Formats: sequence, C-alpha cells, structure tokens
Amino acid sequence: MTLLKPLIQWLHVGSVVLMIGGFFFFRVILMPLANRLPDPAAFITSALRRFSSTVWCALLTILISGLYNFITFFRTARGGAAAEEMSYFSLYILVVGIKLFIVFLIYTLAILLTFPYPVFEIFQKKPAPWLNLTVMLGFIVIFLSAFLRRLA
Repeated sequence: MTLLKPLIQWLHVGSVVLMIGGFFFFRVILMPLANRLPDPAAFITSALRRFSSTVWCALLTILISGLYNFITFFRTARGGAAAEEMSYFSLYILVVGIKLFIVFLIYTLAILLTFPYPVFEIFQKKPAPWLNLTVMLGFIVIFLSAFLRRLA
C-alpha cells in the first residue's frame, strides 16, 4: 500500500505532462514545420489523428488516477480535520473546484481536436488557437496542482 500512492501520483503527473507537453510540441514545433509543406492542413489533420491515441490514453489515466487522489485526500482530511486546518481545507476545496473546471475545458478541447467526427473538423482544420488555449490551460492546471500540493 505504501508504493500505491507514489505510483498513482507518478501516473497522474506523467500523463498530464505527456498530454500537455504533446500539445505544446504540436503547437510550437510541428505546426510551424507543417506550414512549410505543400498541403499543411492534411499533415496537421493526420498528425492530430495519430496523436489522438496518446491523448485518449492520457485522459483515461488522468481521470482514474485523479479520482483515486481525490478520494484518498478526502478520506485523509475527514479523519484528521482540526479547527485550525479548516481554513486551508476551504481554500483547498475552492482551488480544486477551479482546477476541475479547467480540466473539464482541457478534456473538451482535447476531444474537439482529436476525435474523428465531421462536426469537429472546423477545430481540426485550424487548430492553432485551440492548441494555444489548451497549452495555457494545461500550464494553469499544473500550477494549481503544485499549489494544492503545498496546501495538503
């Protein structure tokens, strides 16, 4: 049981870094290179489709490990709640709520960018602003996670 928490934490953080880092690489490195090709839209769409399996595995891993971390935190907090810790607990809940909302936005953008459905083609043909937004939101989530780690 002592190795389970660090393993889950490693899976969670590793999956977030892989997904956000992949979107960052896609936006900063791959898209400028693709724009030098004769048909950049076809290359970008193809690359997004190939990247989708990585994104979907990361999303699933983040969801499962995040749920585990969430449940573990509240079991621990409920057992050792002291009066002076309640202000930190309230702040923790507020920051977790903000983080989960941003994570929901990232999940939505990841689906719009990688799911092969005709309705989403408008996002996939011109992904630059959506990739920018996804990366910025990802960096905010990573910051909020570091902040939460210091509160717990």
